[in-house]
Amino acid sequence: MKPKQLTALLLLLLPGIAAIAQDTDAVQVYVIDSVEATPYEINGLGPDQIAMITIARGRKTIEKYGERAANGVFYIETKAFARQRYNRMFSNLSPAYAAALQKYGSDSSFRYIVGGSPVTSNQESQLAALEKKDITGIRILDAVALKKEYEVEGKQVGVVIDMK
Repeated sequence: MKPKQLTALLLLLLPGIAAIAQDTDAVQVYVIDSVEATPYEINGLGPDQIAMITIARGRKTIEKYGERAANGVFYIETKAFARQRYNRMFSNLSPAYAAALQKYGSDSSFRYIVGGSPVTSNQESQLAALEKKDITGIRILDAVALKKEYEVEGKQVGVVIDMK
């Protein structure tokens, strides 16, 4: 896939970035999961594997990547990488979350509640977008409390993330 085709594909997958991504044909720096990549390395990455795409521009990107970043940098975060990142962040914010994660081995049996609403789709994308500075607390609910408070069944743990 050529860089121009990749840019068009990314814009189709995430139409909301089109307004931000002016002159993206000239973007020459791609970063996947914090590692710089070529457009050809991105070729094997399917849309169902992507949690978040950010396009960064400005002085700091040029300082970090040189003049080839003058038109911006595509930062792509995969769902697997996003999950590791937010699991680490939530574990640091809540010992109870860390204990639940250790007990169950992964968060696949968790239902996340953000700002009072259960996260039911695009979990990795929604949780990857959270910033530590905006989280005021994390509470862990067992399955009974999860059903009683949020009418969620089929999950072992409720993770209630309170936001500013």
